[in-house]
Amino acid sequence: MYLPSSIRFTLMLSVLWLSVIVSVSGARQKSQLVPDVASTAYSETLHGERKCYNLRVRDANQHIATRLTRYFVFGGILQAIAEQTQIPREDLVSGGPSQNQDQSSGRGPKYHAAHVIRVGSIDGRLKQKNASLNTALQNYIGHTQNVIKAANVWHGVAGQIDLFQSGKLSELAKIDFGGAFEPTNRRKVEDLMTEFRKIIDTHVNSGNQAQEEQSELDAAKIAVHCAGASMLFEAGKEGYQMVKSGNFETHYEKS
Repeated sequence: MYLPSSIRFTLMLSVLWLSVIVSVSGARQKSQLVPDVASTAYSETLHGERKCYNLRVRDANQHIATRLTRYFVFGGILQAIAEQTQIPREDLVSGGPSQNQDQSSGRGPKYHAAHVIRVGSIDGRLKQKNASLNTALQNYIGHTQNVIKAANVWHGVAGQIDLFQSGKLSELAKIDFGGAFEPTNRRKVEDLMTEFRKIIDTHVNSGNQAQEEQSELDAAKIAVHCAGASMLFEAGKEGYQMVKSGNFETHYEKS
């Protein structure tokens, strides 16, 4: 049967796009659903069934602000793991598409299960040296929050934050969360903080968003600018100490 060239081209693109989707989804591993230590504790009175707690929708502005704070927590976690395993800190995780995810949104196409930390694969040496830490790290970076679709689309602010988190791992690795904030660490924290703020400011000022998304971005800008360098450094120290104390494995190592 003869098909016009335009239809053949459309079909070819459809097949190609489907193969990309299958490839990406196939590469992503299911991680365990573990609430973050900073998340609101489950309460049957407040949340009802556990499933309702797991699928609750977060404010988009708070999700965006959390992606900044927990990036520094993540930096402290990586530093402590590197010290414990002798794997170079900058090698522990790579940038790129997320390889682990704890759940889908379970709420239909209007909501996305959005990663808080968006990085690529974990160095294979970690599993060989410490399988428990490897599982805990998989579950940590696989953690998602349910948000409105606008807070997680690639062409919007979420995509830029994804690129920031994956692309700034080497800069994050230069911060010593086991040391003092002053004088050597302040500038390193401030540089990352400033770049993250610029991402939010650019989207806030672009005027390209629908009213609901614009309101969320305005609120996110306020929240992000309230997180100062000292606060972010302390968040990183908390991540560092969480691994050192063994609490990271205790909480996140669910296989």
